[in-house]
Parts: sequence; structure tokens; C-alpha cells
Amino acid sequence: MLSSFKAATTTNRCFINKASRHISARSIWTKVTATGPTSRECAKVAIDSVKGKDRFSTAPDICVALISKSFTLSQYQDVLHDLDTQLHNPKILIGGVIDRVPELNHGVSLLLGYNEKVVPFFIKDDQQRLKVRNISVGRWGRVDDRERIAFQNDYIDTKGWGKPDLVSSAVQEFTLPEGLSAADQTPPSFIFMLSDNEPEQLLHTLDHHYPEIPKLGIVGASTPFITGTPYTLFKSAKEIVGSGIVGFASYNNDSSSSVSNDDVKINYTAIEKLGEPMKITRCQGNVILDVEQGGPTGLLLRLIQNRPKISKDEEFYLGVYPSQEQNTASAMANMTVNKITSGDPGRGSMSIDTTATLKVGQMIQFFTKKSLGFKNVSSDLMEKEEIALGVSGKDFTIDATVVEVPKEPKITTDVFGGVSENGIIVGRKSAPTQLLDVPYSRLSFKL
Repeated sequence: MLSSFKAATTTNRCFINKASRHISARSIWTKVTATGPTSRECAKVAIDSVKGKDRFSTAPDICVALISKSFTLSQYQDVLHDLDTQLHNPKILIGGVIDRVPELNHGVSLLLGYNEKVVPFFIKDDQQRLKVRNISVGRWGRVDDRERIAFQNDYIDTKGWGKPDLVSSAVQEFTLPEGLSAADQTPPSFIFMLSDNEPEQLLHTLDHHYPEIPKLGIVGASTPFITGTPYTLFKSAKEIVGSGIVGFASYNNDSSSSVSNDDVKINYTAIEKLGEPMKITRCQGNVILDVEQGGPTGLLLRLIQNRPKISKDEEFYLGVYPSQEQNTASAMANMTVNKITSGDPGRGSMSIDTTATLKVGQMIQFFTKKSLGFKNVSSDLMEKEEIALGVSGKDFTIDATVVEVPKEPKITTDVFGGVSENGIIVGRKSAPTQLLDVPYSRLSFKL
């Protein structure tokens, strides 16, 4: 069900088992983002920026390539070929197509790891793979079905949706991808991935085995009109797939080569609070039935009526605090925000676009969109020596706007990341790993 890169995994099992050879070697992560008039020039200028340094004269243990959705399939193949040959055949080469690269928009963003103990994994999109978002969010997203779901457990069970109080109940098996289960008995220091829009089976599995470590990633951009497949993920230098998940786990626990939960930050730049925080008093799965003030849908409608400039037809969001200390800086930084998918004014109930199970007593907060107009989230995405992943507006992707192709190559060092209209993946000690897709939100962490 969950497979791995067999050849690459074998290599890295040996690499981990022989880690003693690298005790004296300092692990190095290096980041670079480049643009240019052609795809190959983007790759060349990025590669040249690190190839000239003596410490990077050998092949990296891993190369992650994020490439903007402004090229063609043959150009993506050219870039992968150039990265493979000119970086001396990296042991692992994975990546995918995203909407924009940081700051430069059109181009290539690379993360290279040297002397790193890493294990790759690949989740194949086959018939055995559980489509949790299609089952859970689609089923629970219809508030009108709440009573039928609540009282017809047997019917739901025959359809494979499990008990009605568990949105994520379709995830019954917690089998790690082959490479991770065989790699090491100790937990990795962090996990990074690029996914299609169905990562939940893997996310629940990783949370089950590694609840304490950061799980980070991005959902690929939609590419049916670019490459002919829903997504475009790089399984290796020679294999591109249209769905599934590619990623790696890092087993270096050196503080200079790992990600701290405290360093993982989410910034929601395009929403603002609507009303005050409130406590859930009754809920089921991802449906909120009551809050302290009564039905959540009725409460939201009253808040909208008190703000004449807000239309009830706009998108609204719900933030879930990690604890009842909702006014602390740490609680704000660790909040997760998801779209409100529907509400029933009659019953007062409300469904949220999440596969996490809501709980009685959790503090929540309504949000509405700010009036920002067009916002290019990649232009202010980065700080130096930071990795950042962002969510673009679905109506403002790079293929919906004019792409400025530079006449000369340009690089930005110490920068890696990307933006996708389909969301980012965030998992920390304080909360379950989730796919977050609030437009113009930003995930950042240091490595």
C-alpha cells in the first residue's frame, strides 16, 4: 500500500547503518533559488552557485527541486537531467511543480543536503490508497446529512467511513512507508514531503508513529494544462508522476541540521478576526453543533450583520487554538485555520474543511478575508536562511497572470521554498498534521 524508492531506500539503509563514517563530517543544508530566460539556464545558475565551492564538490545526499508552473513537461525533464548530471548524481533527487518560487516567481528553488542521513519515500496513487479527503470532508461537509450519519452507524460502516464521531476514521492502518519502517528504530528529526491533494492517510500514519516531530510540506500546483496530469511530482531524476507523495525523513539530530517545533511558524496574512474567541460545547467529527453562545451558524450570521461591508457570500474561516490560552503569542502562532464549508441556520450547526476531529472544550475563532486585492505571496515570502512555503490565491496563480521571464539569470542564495494554490502541510507537537489552504498563508521554518 505504501511503497518506497526501493533502490534509493537500499542505498540509504546502508548509509544510515554506516553513519559512523560521517561522525567527523558536519552536515550541511544549502538553499538557492534561481531564475533565467530558459529552464536550463535557471538550473545552471543555481548549480554553478554551489559547484564552485570545495565543500560541495561531491554529490549531495539529497536534492529537492521545486520548479514554478511556468515551463513545459520537456523543460522539467531537462532540469532534472541537468541537476542529476551536474550535481554528480545525487543519491536522492525528488521534487515537484509548484506555482511560484520565492521572490523570483519564475524559476527553480533547490534544497541540497550534504552528509545528511536521509531516507526517501514514495506513496503510489493506486486503488488501495485511501482518499480520506473525498470520503471524510465530502461526507461530513454536508450538514443536512448530520442526523442520518449520527443514527445510521451500520450504513456508514458498510461504506467504509467508520464511526461518525471520527472524521479521520478511514485511516485504519498505520503502516509506515517501507523505507521509513526499515530505516531506523529512532524517530527522524523532521519529515518533508510534496503531495497531491490526498496526503491524509500518510499524515495520520506519521502522527501515530512520530507525534513529537515536525512534518512539513506543500501540495503540488495543479498542472493538467501544463503537463497533462493533475500534479507533477519528481520521484527521481528520470521519473515524473502525476499523483502520490514524494518525501524524505532526516535522521540527523544535530541542532544545525534539524527542525524545532518552536521554529515552525504559520502566518495568515489575508484574514482578520470576526468576533471573539469561543468554546465548542457540542461537536461531531468536523461539524460544530453548539458553542457557548448557541448555534455557530446563527452566531456567524449575527456577526456578519453587524459588519455591513461584509457579504454573507464571502468565504469565512475558523481558527482552532491549540489550548484554552487563546490570547498568548504561542497559541496564536500554533493556531490552525480552515475554511467553513457550510452552515445550517435552522439547526445552527456548521461544518469545517478539516479531517481533524474537533473536540468539546476547544477554543475557536471566526475569521473573514481582508480586502487586499491581488497579493503575490511569493514576493515577501522569505527571510534569509529560512525555508518558507505559501498558499497563493486560486484566481492569481502564475498561469493566470503575466509571467515576467527575465532576460538575464539571477540567483537568491540561502533561500528555498515555493507557493501553491492547493495548500501546505503542517504538523507540530501541538496539533495534528493537516493540509492548510487558506489563501496567502505562509509556513516558515529554519534548517
